Amino acid sequence: MPAIDTVYGTPPLEADDIITRSSPGEPSPDEILDKYLQALGGAQRLASVTSFTATATSQGFRGFGGGGQVQIFAKAPDQRATIIRFPDSPDRGEAIRTFDGRTAWVATPLAVLREYALGGLELDGARLDAQLSFPGQIKQVLSRLRVGPPDSIEGHDVHVVQGTGSRGLVATLYFDKESGLLVRMVRFGSTPIGRAPSQVDYADYREVGGAGIKMPFRWTFGWLDGRDSFELKDVRVNVPIDPAVFGRPVLQTGK
Repeated sequence: MPAIDTVYGTPPLEADDIITRSSPGEPSPDEILDKYLQALGGAQRLASVTSFTATATSQGFRGFGGGGQVQIFAKAPDQRATIIRFPDSPDRGEAIRTFDGRTAWVATPLAVLREYALGGLELDGARLDAQLSFPGQIKQVLSRLRVGPPDSIEGHDVHVVQGTGSRGLVATLYFDKESGLLVRMVRFGSTPIGRAPSQVDYADYREVGGAGIKMPFRWTFGWLDGRDSFELKDVRVNVPIDPAVFGRPVLQTGK
């Protein structure tokens, strides 16, 4: 039953999904993105990182399923894999997301369909996530960049930049005005029932030992039927990675 105060209250203000042209008085897209790249360590240092591996912990929405132990693998320009194991629930199996530069796969524990290949909007989203793991190429992977009206996230003023990815995927990026760092990305595309968003919130940027660059050590990935929060523990850059890790998942189940 809806509360009467809610029914007759002031509706929340939602900005248009699509930014059709850059807002006057705002910096140019290049200025905002250049500040972002500089805040991460500079374009030259970012380009020197061609792969990384990381360990992390994860937590589902409201703690659903308990905590997970995470391994992340990424190789430039567009390969990425995330493997989540649940040591406290060994019978649950693993949650895996991979993208090898062309195809993407998802393995989901406790589901009727344990694994499936992504297509359409979700495939395009997996490609963009992998590409932005190496943010030095952000201007190459997003086109038609435009700047929206200023906004705020959790009390921090942000610049809003929107760009178009492969096959019409749209990504809206929110950069902290003070630090220049990316604090949120919302990506979406058209589906038969309208636009379907996925959102990533980034926080706790730290320097990665020896590389001279910064990465977010906390982020939350939310989509229409789930949300996972991650916290990095250890990152190693420019390490060899077995190409097989980016391919179709090899499912492991508890005994």
